[in-house]
Amino acid sequence: MNSVHDCGGFDGFGRVVPEGYDGSEPVFKHEWERRMCALFMVTIGAHYSDDEFRQSRERLEPVTYLTRPYYEQWWFAVARLMMEKGLMTPEEFGRHLAAGPTPSADILAGDA
Repeated sequence: MNSVHDCGGFDGFGRVVPEGYDGSEPVFKHEWERRMCALFMVTIGAHYSDDEFRQSRERLEPVTYLTRPYYEQWWFAVARLMMEKGLMTPEEFGRHLAAGPTPSADILAGDA
């Protein structure tokens, strides 16, 4: 498969070296990332499958997918799934955005 989501396998992109692979970086750079991971753990399996989560992330526009941090992609994917499954309304989602701090809101405006 050759898509933006598989760029680690593309020729010419070079070796994929994750940040902090040597243990020098914290797992979560911001508190909202820790909460995002917890929300994912609570909702995966109970409300959507791993395949649905992956597909939700892969529905991001390529430039968005390549320029947004990892947990921001997770946040977007889970929020999309929660709205699609009726677990959260777009209005509730808007209130969450307004409450902050959150990842970049602009990715959600066009992709939700």
